[in-house]
Amino acid sequence: MREFFIKLSKMDRRWVFLGVALTSVIPFFFPLGLPVKVTRFTELVFDQVEQIKPADDPDSKPVLLSMDYDPGTLPEVGPMAKALLRHIFAKKGKVIGLSFMPTGHALAHQTLLDVAAEFEDQGIKEGVHWAYLPFNIPAATCIQAIGRDIREVYPKDVKDRPLDDLPIFQSVKNYDDIHIVIDLAGNQMPTAWIADAVERYGARFAMGVTNVMAADFTPTIPKQSKGMLTGMRGAAEYERLIVDKGYWPKVGRATVGMDSQSFTHLFIIVMIILGNLGYF
Repeated sequence: MREFFIKLSKMDRRWVFLGVALTSVIPFFFPLGLPVKVTRFTELVFDQVEQIKPADDPDSKPVLLSMDYDPGTLPEVGPMAKALLRHIFAKKGKVIGLSFMPTGHALAHQTLLDVAAEFEDQGIKEGVHWAYLPFNIPAATCIQAIGRDIREVYPKDVKDRPLDDLPIFQSVKNYDDIHIVIDLAGNQMPTAWIADAVERYGARFAMGVTNVMAADFTPTIPKQSKGMLTGMRGAAEYERLIVDKGYWPKVGRATVGMDSQSFTHLFIIVMIILGNLGYF
């Protein structure tokens, strides 16, 4: 046994790299179905979206979804956008999408197009249930202007149609007419929303951020932010909620990604233990 551990400690590191590669990839083809426990911060975001009313309700207000991520943070934050949009559309609610990321604007628009297409047979229509706004900067100026009148900075949608021609904007002027602002960010953009929308205009706000950013924004809950999705796990938790509530038939990529992440972490822990046994 002693000789076995000594040999293991001297093993070519390329075998470890191969093990990490296999434990990362295998769950995507053979999902493990590991349980996902929903945290309170995710439940808070879900509860806010649960309160939206269908588009045909006179009191219906849209969700303003700011998708401020780029290709580098897409694996963590992108699944949040899909889960949130599926929840909103399953409830026949309304959503206005935008992005302040030059490298993420097209990604965000495509995400909205893809999820809306999934609900076309349920009557979800562009201009009625959803709209996407053109790219505009600086972000702080736009966020402040929306507090006065969204048409100051977005007179037309991304397809160059006047907002007044779209039913979704008929009763939308500023944050008073928006159910909640949700910012999905791979950067510090939530800070701008909190400073310029929440503190200045009293907008209701929630967010989704990468794991490394979560500690920065945790103190804002619940006073400034009504909830927070944290990294891939937050997306997986939201996927689990919409499946459990019957809004969507199956979990998405974030849940499978958590299987991969957990399996890989377990493999690394085992390698560390065996390596130390060999050393001693």
